[in-house]
Amino acid sequence: MRSIFKILMAAILMFPVLSYSQKDSTKLSPHHFNRIQLSLGLSYDMALGDGFLNDAYDLQVGSDLTADFYLDSHWYIGSRFKMINTEVIKPEKTEGISATSIFSFGLQGGYAFKFNDRLYLDLIGGIGPTTYNHDSKFGTKFRDSATTLWVGPKMSYRINNFFGIYGGLEFRNDFMNTSVPAELENYYGDASIFSLSAGMRFITH
Repeated sequence: MRSIFKILMAAILMFPVLSYSQKDSTKLSPHHFNRIQLSLGLSYDMALGDGFLNDAYDLQVGSDLTADFYLDSHWYIGSRFKMINTEVIKPEKTEGISATSIFSFGLQGGYAFKFNDRLYLDLIGGIGPTTYNHDSKFGTKFRDSATTLWVGPKMSYRINNFFGIYGGLEFRNDFMNTSVPAELENYYGDASIFSLSAGMRFITH
């Protein structure tokens, strides 16, 4: 999965460069206020800090789906779904957890800076609930919850009026709702994740 992500990211980063040297024969319609934008992609996620997520887990390639509605030619709001699978590398630190999947859903807003008719830079931020779905080595399942904040830029390139590609960076923090003793709050109280993302963008007019 990580090799697939690297190939996808390289292709997305190279496409605008290769296209720039070609004659622009596709006429693009301007963005307008009532368009809908769907983005589907993969993310390479890295846990940060000294907390439980960075210490006991190895994050796998994640998947990301967003749906945004433009309020005008620059501002938009939308919803976002993200799934991250993990591998437990220090089971002694997870109290019997053998596997964990992280699912986030939330609302986000963004502002799109236009460089030209094809190239855009989006600044995005959002908030929403996150669920940590655990499988234990004893065959039971249980959950932890968190409130997640995320922020980051995305660079997008419009191939035609209805399809584009993007690559981006993101920093997120999961504020865990788990009750732990005061001396363990720094370890289990929150989790920070840095992500590199790449994917496809579908546009309606």
